[in-house]
Amino acid sequence: MSELTPRAGDLATTLATWIYLLHETGRRPQDGAVLAACAALSDAGGAADAQGQALVALVATGLGGSEEPANVRSYLEGLYGETATGGLPPGGDREGALRALRTYQFRTSLPFIARIYDRFPDGHVGPHWVMVERVTDQVTCMDPYPWDDLDEETHQPLIEFMVKWELADRTLFLFQA
Repeated sequence: MSELTPRAGDLATTLATWIYLLHETGRRPQDGAVLAACAALSDAGGAADAQGQALVALVATGLGGSEEPANVRSYLEGLYGETATGGLPPGGDREGALRALRTYQFRTSLPFIARIYDRFPDGHVGPHWVMVERVTDQVTCMDPYPWDDLDEETHQPLIEFMVKWELADRTLFLFQA
């Protein structure tokens, strides 16, 4: 079992879990090593921590240490093609964005990755990556690493999430295909 270290906000961990969830719903990455790591994780059953860490390591290597949205987009396009991942059109109002996010979730039943600004336990404020499972009057952010015993699922009021997301330039990644 891995150390019970909080992983909330870690981009490689969050993306690895999202990639695995996409894999489990038939959306296979084009990278052979990532595909094999997802398959190994699927086959691991209940004791999947080592396979989960291997997938996180592959994603971290693929990201090359950068958490910049353009780099994340490029990495995801390498895994799924240029049209598979995207965000919302730039501009628009908050209500239009909410409508688009709710439509996406109704249509696909898939989570999406969003960048928000948040306050960390040490007091600093900065970007934080989350995997959004549900958007209602509350926003549910999934546990970024479900293969350990640390439950990091969070809930926050919709308006609070929207402000934090808007501070991060409304950065998000949806699976389009």
